[in-house]
Amino acid sequence: MKVDTRFSRLQLVFLLLLTLGISNHVFIIPHLLKDAGRDAWFSILLAYPFLVAWTAILYFILKSMRDSPFDVWLESRIGKFGRLTVCWCLSLYFLVLGMLIVYDTCMNTEIYFLPKTPNVAVVLSDVIVSYFAARNGLKTIVYFSIILLPIVWLFGYFVSLSTLDSKDYSLIKPFFSEGIASDIRGGMIVFGGSIEMLMLVVLQHKLKKPLNYGTIVILLTLLFGLILGPTLGSLSAFGPNIAGTLRFPAFEQWRLVTVGEYISHVDFLAVFQMMAGSIARTALLIYLLSELIGMHNPRRRQAAMIGGAALMALPSLLHVSDLWMQTVIHDHFYVSSFIFGLAAIAILFPLTYLPGSKKGETS
Repeated sequence: MKVDTRFSRLQLVFLLLLTLGISNHVFIIPHLLKDAGRDAWFSILLAYPFLVAWTAILYFILKSMRDSPFDVWLESRIGKFGRLTVCWCLSLYFLVLGMLIVYDTCMNTEIYFLPKTPNVAVVLSDVIVSYFAARNGLKTIVYFSIILLPIVWLFGYFVSLSTLDSKDYSLIKPFFSEGIASDIRGGMIVFGGSIEMLMLVVLQHKLKKPLNYGTIVILLTLLFGLILGPTLGSLSAFGPNIAGTLRFPAFEQWRLVTVGEYISHVDFLAVFQMMAGSIARTALLIYLLSELIGMHNPRRRQAAMIGGAALMALPSLLHVSDLWMQTVIHDHFYVSSFIFGLAAIAILFPLTYLPGSKKGETS
């Protein structure tokens, strides 16, 4: 069986910034603005200390695992049945994330760029490229992220600075005008959307050295910056009422960019940002499914990748209503994700105090 190269902590940070950052832009912000409105920025700050505490518990789990694969660590403490239960629950969560990123990528492409292109061509192009990236191993996805993340960030700073003249930051005032209930609801959305950092339990054994807590906090802080920046940008550019109705508010900021007097419509650069993050994210999720379901059997790993890629494409291929999809995500997904994140930590943390069996330690 082919063994993946081990990676540095910095390489993992690059990978997660690209793959989780696209979620912060595409998934979280529209629903956050819809619920928290003018106070969306405060909801982000409200969620941050709670996620710092959550990641502290996650760190103790990672510290207990050291360089052991997640499935081996689980089986050594709770047996085969317990390991299968946890791995399948986590796999289901990653599968849902995959469905959402494929759906939103294809929806964005259809709305803004390729309205007359058959849906099946857009969906299959996205999923097939992601599948082959995952099939080539984590090394391909990591190096893909290392090369593209600096360019994606450069474009992000470009759109931020280029639209300063179009923004009015007084629109975020008066502060705390939406009420505490809306602020808390927005904080839950941010928290639920950040539970994706559970990916670390599956990825840590691929590192040369186990993660330290400082690296995790830095990663979390950078990811929060990727939510806070575009959120403030959307509020100041469009106002809370309009921003809360936009399907892709971060993307809409590209339409405000002009370079000099004669150059505008540079929003095609946003396509690069979106596709870089989307393909890396989809490929990583397919790869994680193979780690959790296929484990150490090459045939099962390939079956998990093919099955996972096919299921991720299903909602887009079936033309599921976007209105229905966004309603389900807004009303149920983030709350469920919030509960799932707390439950996962509550289940895994006590296992750090259980001694591992000799069989698990030698696997």
